[in-house]
Amino acid sequence: MSASINIANRFILSILAFTVLGQGVSGQAAVTTLHALAADEGQFPHGPLVQGRDGNLYGTTSPGSSPAIAFRVSPAGNFSVINRFTPSPGLQPPTPSALMLGLDGNLYGVTTNGNVPGGVLFKMTPNGIVTELHRFGSVANDGYNIDNGILRPAPPVQTPDGTLYGTTTSGGLNGVGTVYKLSAAGVYGIIHHFTLSLTDGSNPSAPLVIGNDGNLYGTTTAGGPPTAFSGTVFRITPNGAFKLLYGFNAFDDGGHQPQAPLVKGADGIFYGTTFGSASLNQQGNIFKITPAGIYTNLNALDFVKGVADGAYPSAGLVQASDGLFYGATTRGGIPPGLFADDAGVLFDIDRLGSYNVTHVFNKSVDGARPTYSLMQHTNGKLFGTTRFSKSGLIPPGNGSIFSLDVGARPFVFAQPNSGKAGNITRLFGDFTGATGVTFNGVPATISGTDSFFRFATIPAGPATGIIRINKPAGAIGGLVNFLVQPVFSSFSPTAGAIGASVTLTGTSLSQTTAVTFSSGKKAVFTVNSDNRITAIVPTGAVTGKIGITAKGGSAVSAASFNVIP
Repeated sequence: MSASINIANRFILSILAFTVLGQGVSGQAAVTTLHALAADEGQFPHGPLVQGRDGNLYGTTSPGSSPAIAFRVSPAGNFSVINRFTPSPGLQPPTPSALMLGLDGNLYGVTTNGNVPGGVLFKMTPNGIVTELHRFGSVANDGYNIDNGILRPAPPVQTPDGTLYGTTTSGGLNGVGTVYKLSAAGVYGIIHHFTLSLTDGSNPSAPLVIGNDGNLYGTTTAGGPPTAFSGTVFRITPNGAFKLLYGFNAFDDGGHQPQAPLVKGADGIFYGTTFGSASLNQQGNIFKITPAGIYTNLNALDFVKGVADGAYPSAGLVQASDGLFYGATTRGGIPPGLFADDAGVLFDIDRLGSYNVTHVFNKSVDGARPTYSLMQHTNGKLFGTTRFSKSGLIPPGNGSIFSLDVGARPFVFAQPNSGKAGNITRLFGDFTGATGVTFNGVPATISGTDSFFRFATIPAGPATGIIRINKPAGAIGGLVNFLVQPVFSSFSPTAGAIGASVTLTGTSLSQTTAVTFSSGKKAVFTVNSDNRITAIVPTGAVTGKIGITAKGGSAVSAASFNVIP
């Protein structure tokens, strides 16, 4: 439903949905419950789920009457436990974070206090074999994670060089969390200690996300201007240079306490949610923010406008292959209102803020309280979890895993989504019946026999663009351009006057958009081939390095060009 529908109409539509359909308003997408957690499977399944190389989904739960587990579930709902986080005698059971799929095909996550004080950073194979990578608290002023309903342990992210970066909810030099890194060689370090102040964030509760610039972006639940209590959006470089991008103001922009991660849209802008605000009639908002920190409030959730829109989103967003962003709220949806029979909603929203309820949960039909972000499988369907399973089950309310079919198309994605020609990237998608793979129309060599995963050698040539799995019935395309990074090998001659011709050599140069000399002056250039460019030394150039900018990235010469007066 659009935010422009008046209160009376919203209420009438919601009543009809509840009494006639038992779920959602007519025209909404149906949720399919894939699995409701049993008594020995923990409770409150986490998210977002992550797609493995085998096409299955992987996730974790919290401990309940039994220890937490890690699980595998197929898109059709075949469920199996792959690991149990069993506590040692006399110790509290650990709570694992959601999982992240690494470049090596293994799963990565963290735990709260449990068998190890402070918890651990771990690696897990798809078969559930766990390797401890780091014990939090084992270095001075280390961070640690807690799970109290607002603060939740978050898995790390991995950059193309294999380094893991993550946040802790607590601990550190100031007791309110850290940003850490673990190199591919296993070297651990803290690159930022959060501070509860107007100039820093405090108590992060979500994973980091990698921007197009290679920096890391995240949210904190507290800290920042103007009150230090509503939370922040921040940027941090891989080396630890920290910048506060935005401080939420519950009394001004409707935002308060972001608990979810940002998601990078296809446009390079970040989108997110906040849980609530200072007003009892405002239950969170949906926003976007540029890498430079320009903030826009896209939609405020307001109980006065109607409970049908949902309230209190602790989940973040996912941009699906139809271009829309999908999310969830923990409350709202079914009259008479909050703290009664409401069970939360799923929604979609576009880049301009047009908001629509996609599904209304009914706890007697399909569970309640979707708390974590959705994810989209490469088959086009969305998958998520609810905190409680539908009523009437034994045991009651342990939570469930569901799918949502909104008609979005299948797609392919690369891990990582950039690289140099000749290097290997990993492709996820449906390869059944595939006749080949192209990068921007340039054929690529692929290897492997898996139905949902292949290795691809990044091709030379004008390959920055959409990846496609070609099939007789039509191609399956990616959602964003794959970036082939240019390589600048050499230039000749090494010196020349203004107006002189210089030959630049390298690879992946055919999509060059600019050549600049050290003065910042742009040169007139001609692309001779994928390996060669001819540039004219521009007026105003001075001695220094030459830069090449291409569609897939930029490169700078190792040596300086000497401009002869």
